[in-house]
Amino acid sequence: MGLLSSPQKAIRAVLASQVLLAGAIVGLDLMRSPGAAAPGLFAPPAQGPSVRPYRPDLRAPDPSQPGTPAMRPMPEMLDFATAEDAIQLTGRIAAGDADRFAAWLDRNRPSETLVRLDSSGGSVSDAVAIGRTIRSAGYMTEVADGAVCLSACPYMLAGGAARVVAQGGVVGVHQHYFGQNTILPAFMAVNDLQRAQAGVMDYLTQMGVDLRLMTYALRTPPEEINILDPAVMVELRLTTAPEG
Repeated sequence: MGLLSSPQKAIRAVLASQVLLAGAIVGLDLMRSPGAAAPGLFAPPAQGPSVRPYRPDLRAPDPSQPGTPAMRPMPEMLDFATAEDAIQLTGRIAAGDADRFAAWLDRNRPSETLVRLDSSGGSVSDAVAIGRTIRSAGYMTEVADGAVCLSACPYMLAGGAARVVAQGGVVGVHQHYFGQNTILPAFMAVNDLQRAQAGVMDYLTQMGVDLRLMTYALRTPPEEINILDPAVMVELRLTTAPEG
């Protein structure tokens, strides 16, 4: 009684090995999930490939804690604050953030004239609208050392009257979409996309940015990000005062 037969022992051994294997896979995924894409993503342009995996949910490690590999979550919508003589915009760009930013400026009336960006991107239309607000206010924009400005974020960067990316700042672009509509026929959806792209091109022209920036974006799929070299950003007039 209570003794297992050989077939039962074999089945139990197989089940145990499968549980252990599944646990190992999950463990590897947990270790790799924030780390595999993150070091390559957050490395300065000179220290990593130009095309990298895109992780909009992550921020770089906290610079106040050097040597710690842990990534920080990127806020799901922009957070507005004033710190270190700058207006700080941190997080993903959610729908409605442009209106929230305008209301925040009206409510707080900050004296700072520099907008510092740390964003993994998001809503293109909101990024463009925020860029227009930045330009109309005469603010400068900056991506600081250790910060990122990815996907739609460079459109906010372009809004600055002067635009700076620090040596350790990471700026990248890729293909974007303006919202998928499954009700409209395909040809109408394409028309909407082309109209939206034309609006972005008009905006970049008005901000004084070379439209060749779009070629770097259009050749890179949404699941990857094309990291721009500092010399390229100067050439495209995305930055006006390189630092470092």
